[in-house]
Amino acid sequence: MGERYDSTAAEHYAAYRPPLHPRILERLVGPSEEFASGLDVGCGTGISSVALARHCRAVTGIDPSASMLERAEPHPRVVYRSGTGAVPGALPGSPFDVVAFAGSLFYTKSAELRRGLLDLCREGAPWLVYDFEILLDPVLAALGAGVRSEASDYDHTVDLSDWEGFETVIRGRERIRLEVRSVEMVHLLLSDSNRHDALAERHGNTDLFGTLVKLVERDPGLRGLEAEIHFSRHRGPGGCA
Repeated sequence: MGERYDSTAAEHYAAYRPPLHPRILERLVGPSEEFASGLDVGCGTGISSVALARHCRAVTGIDPSASMLERAEPHPRVVYRSGTGAVPGALPGSPFDVVAFAGSLFYTKSAELRRGLLDLCREGAPWLVYDFEILLDPVLAALGAGVRSEASDYDHTVDLSDWEGFETVIRGRERIRLEVRSVEMVHLLLSDSNRHDALAERHGNTDLFGTLVKLVERDPGLRGLEAEIHFSRHRGPGGCA
């Protein structure tokens, strides 16, 4: 069964996300580089939009999930809109000076998206693509709840290098480690419906969150978080980026 983007998953997703977005964007955007207007495609609960706002005077985040948008993080320079990204249409802030995909390009990449966004972006605008895989298998195994692996064609490395007229300026892949608090780790574990179900099957649904927090608290080794990050910056057709 595929992951469900339901209200429970969205609640935990909104409660904590590891601070990976700003760290990855630092690899894609220069320290003194600032954009007037940015578009975040597939913004989820807005963590990526807020991170992009560090480099923009205004950001528009779009996402198809009402549950995610209901919990979107408020920010004075960010507005959120419902949308699939396939045919964005008119959006506040356009024409955009930069467009970003944080773990969303695999789902949204299409000829329709390319045409729609080119109409909304300035010539030569940079297109930032990044994704990360949080390596939670050791934590799940320690909690006795390994998630059954399923065949998946998901690709964390998808980028825009095969789009005609786009030039790849930066491409990278790294593994980084973060230390997190017990409650943060548990929010992260439960933000995926498949992991939630596996943990509930092992530990029961009665105060699952509290039970897991106690278990993680007892073992400091479960609070080390590793992630593999993938990132690329592309120059859109025309101009410089």
